Amino acid sequence: MSYRHIRDALYEETSTRLINHMYEASQKFSKGSSDLDKDGSIESDEGDEFTDEQMKAIESMAASAEEQPKKTHHFMDKLMEKMIQHVIPDAAPEKEILERKMNDPEYNRRPKLSIRQLISNFKKLSGRMSAFFALQYGLIHVITWRKPTKTLTVLVFYTAVCLWPHVVLAFPVMFVLFGILLPGYLYRHPKPLPDFIKVKKRGQSLLTFLSDSEDSSIVDDFISEGFMEDHDPTQLIPSVSRTSSADDSSDVGSQSGTGSADIVDDKKERASYASSQVALLMNMRDLQNLTTDVLEGINAAEIFWYKTAGFENERLSTFLFYGAMLATSLVLFLGQFMPWRLIFIQSGWLGLILCHPKSKKYLVELSQAQKKRAALKPKKEKLPDTDNDKEPKEFDRKDIIIDDSPEVKVIEIYELQTKNILHNKWSFYRYSNNMFDIKNKVRVTGKRPVGVDHLAKVLPPKDWKFDFAFANKWKIDNNPKKFLHDRDLDKSHLLETREDADEGWIYDKKHEEHEIVYEFRRRRLHRECYRYAREPRKPSKFM
Repeated sequence: MSYRHIRDALYEETSTRLINHMYEASQKFSKGSSDLDKDGSIESDEGDEFTDEQMKAIESMAASAEEQPKKTHHFMDKLMEKMIQHVIPDAAPEKEILERKMNDPEYNRRPKLSIRQLISNFKKLSGRMSAFFALQYGLIHVITWRKPTKTLTVLVFYTAVCLWPHVVLAFPVMFVLFGILLPGYLYRHPKPLPDFIKVKKRGQSLLTFLSDSEDSSIVDDFISEGFMEDHDPTQLIPSVSRTSSADDSSDVGSQSGTGSADIVDDKKERASYASSQVALLMNMRDLQNLTTDVLEGINAAEIFWYKTAGFENERLSTFLFYGAMLATSLVLFLGQFMPWRLIFIQSGWLGLILCHPKSKKYLVELSQAQKKRAALKPKKEKLPDTDNDKEPKEFDRKDIIIDDSPEVKVIEIYELQTKNILHNKWSFYRYSNNMFDIKNKVRVTGKRPVGVDHLAKVLPPKDWKFDFAFANKWKIDNNPKKFLHDRDLDKSHLLETREDADEGWIYDKKHEEHEIVYEFRRRRLHRECYRYAREPRKPSKFM
């Protein structure tokens, strides 16, 4: 019997005895007689007790039950288990990772895959992404100078961080203080807004100068059309949350009658519900566009990872390698002598100043002047237009020479011949990469080995190529004894050489215990193949 059956039997026996003890004790107490000992234990009429081995097994039952993970019965988990067992090959490195994750108790305790739960979570996430989208559009407004006060504030904070890096630790606390606690207090205890006396404008302020521009920022040219079209981050927050504070403050100054207030509240409630649904739909659209932007960003990262830096264009990747090595050396050896704070402050201010709409015309003029200078240079004669001219030009530098010697590899194949024991004539069988000896599994089952009937059908390994300058470069191994000795095949007592060893033939070694109807001989053919470089890595595609 297995441990599981023994444990179940002990559990049933223990439960039965405990129930009997409890029943007998209740009967004795109900009759007014107690069979309690001095130490407070209950004596049973059977008088049997558990052995030490049974007590240890009972104590370990609870712990062993918790250690064993519960077997899942969800159809999706069963489908994944079948795919891991039967579809993914055993040699695949990800099979062990997937099996370990499927058997992880923490993974099995988590909720199973549910389309209903997935849709519900997506809807809830869409309704609660307002703050994230407000931050997204707020950052774009800062960069494009839509709100000059925000841009200047961010630059001041950025300068403070560059000068005093420890200030970064105070920013989260300041956000909790001024962004959460104080607004929450003012919402609960609104203050009446004071009446300000309007003053006539005198001259033009710096903020008005910065925001007064008929042109747009150069960053807007890189953003997709319609992305920032009449979009205000505060519009993503439901209108009830923006107007509630104003309504509360107005209620402090005056109180209206109760009869009309019910009608107004009903309208407000319907308006707030409609605005919340509109905000939900807007968030769902923005979440959809956000996922599209994330996928485009991932595609751009994969292009750099697998193409630009993956040596698909070896000259470009080599140039990046030397540039990265040079930059690393400069930072490591000369970094302590550089004024990093001044560099970061100037770079941040210069970058945002160039993003200002008033700077766009100067950048456009600079670009046009550069194009004019390029047009004045003498042009080289071009060949007639071809299809290759439409393709983007590859990075090419004369000082980077890619001239690696090719990698050479020797591949081998065996020419198999057979004859019947009743005939003394050998006939061609096939070319195979299997020696097809007496104990070979394929030969024992009576099947033909994997192979071809002509050498022209033999292909090199993946990413390798033959030298097609010669029609037939297969060479015969004329020293089969050395080949058997090098591969330790002479110790197996399955193969042997005979008088025609100079032709490369290796025969089956005859044994009395083996009844051979067909005898085989084989000889080794080898050839060189070349590889200049493997194909560049490609990203895995799940869909």
